[in-house]
Amino acid sequence: MAHLLMIESWVGGTGRIFPPAIARLGHRYTFVTRNRGHYQDPRSREIHPVIEHAENVLSFDTNDVTALVEFLRAQHEVLEFDGVVTICDYYIGTVAEVAQALNLPQAFSDNVVMERRKDLVREAIERAFLPNPKFAVAGEWEQVREEAARIGYPLVVKPTDLASSAFVKLVRDEAQLRESFDALAAFPRNFREQARVPLLLLEEFMDGEEVSVEACTYRGSTTVIGITDKSLTGFPYFIEDGHMFPARLDPQLAQQVEALVRDALAAVGHDHGLSHTEVKLTSKGPRIVEINPRPGGNYIAELIQRATGIDLLDAQIELALGREPDLQRRDTGVASAAIKFVVPPRAGRALALDGADALDADPNIARWSLAAVADTDVSAPIDNACYLGHVIATDAHGLDARAHAERAVAGLRLRYADETVAPAA
Repeated sequence: MAHLLMIESWVGGTGRIFPPAIARLGHRYTFVTRNRGHYQDPRSREIHPVIEHAENVLSFDTNDVTALVEFLRAQHEVLEFDGVVTICDYYIGTVAEVAQALNLPQAFSDNVVMERRKDLVREAIERAFLPNPKFAVAGEWEQVREEAARIGYPLVVKPTDLASSAFVKLVRDEAQLRESFDALAAFPRNFREQARVPLLLLEEFMDGEEVSVEACTYRGSTTVIGITDKSLTGFPYFIEDGHMFPARLDPQLAQQVEALVRDALAAVGHDHGLSHTEVKLTSKGPRIVEINPRPGGNYIAELIQRATGIDLLDAQIELALGREPDLQRRDTGVASAAIKFVVPPRAGRALALDGADALDADPNIARWSLAAVADTDVSAPIDNACYLGHVIATDAHGLDARAHAERAVAGLRLRYADETVAPAA
């Protein structure tokens, strides 16, 4: 039995299924967080899985890396950790520093801090002469304005170091660009109170559908697990409201996508760990959207496990312990698995989310989860934090899992206090 040190976690998605995975493998973990209350849903009395499954919960300022290293060095002498891990993007760099200081294995590439920066990834792809959209990185308004004019509208604006599609927006003119610039300027710290890099990434708008490539690199050798599709909603924002694994792709196109991702991973120096690389299937060919040096969020790991038997969370744990993960495919009786998120049509005071009874009666639904929204304020749909729940569907024979999930969510109805009935997206 190994003892992992886990530094922070996502609250939803993978953050809920990763902690029990550690226990299922017979391991234990100590969880360190700067704010235990961050993992408590005010609408529920449930103990979050990351707290529930922890052998120890330590409170310390995880944003002060220098002090954190010394604190954990003392804890290591007593608790004897075997590896360091996180499932949260904002603490991947922290894990790398702590692991190096404590001389412990961890699940990320040596170059992971650079991989987390969207602007540095763009520059690395450019240096490798791989296909790339027109882009620019700027910090001051005049430079932002000039670069946007050079690239041409419409274009996509992104912070360089946030996650969950936060502040990612399609802008069609200079007025909308200024609005996005000001919004980010007024957000100097991320959602975990860490100082943001004060830069804006401008990218040529890429047409076409989006997919992601799930892969695992061990000792420099990369294994592609497969390709996941994605559906987006909420334009001009980019809210991910669904995924299916495997994606419905022409085999030749799938080979092109995988080849591009392998080259991009090499370009950024990704030599260890899982990766979730987003790709646009544009009219000019596949283009990298971004590289995430971790397992895909939004329960993508669960979809893959249902369809292939490969458990990417198990792989993340093994990598964090310095071991080679098991990536052997198995017959699971599932040809495809999909997730569809419940996205509110707008902000407002919610009365109820109706239609859950039909989910239990649907043979294609593997499981579902809906938030207790009665008499709560629903957030505006501007990023992935707006979800009110999800359903997971499977198809034993083909690639219809997405259709099953979408049909199930279409049957849900969100009732607001100021109107009668509104369909949930």
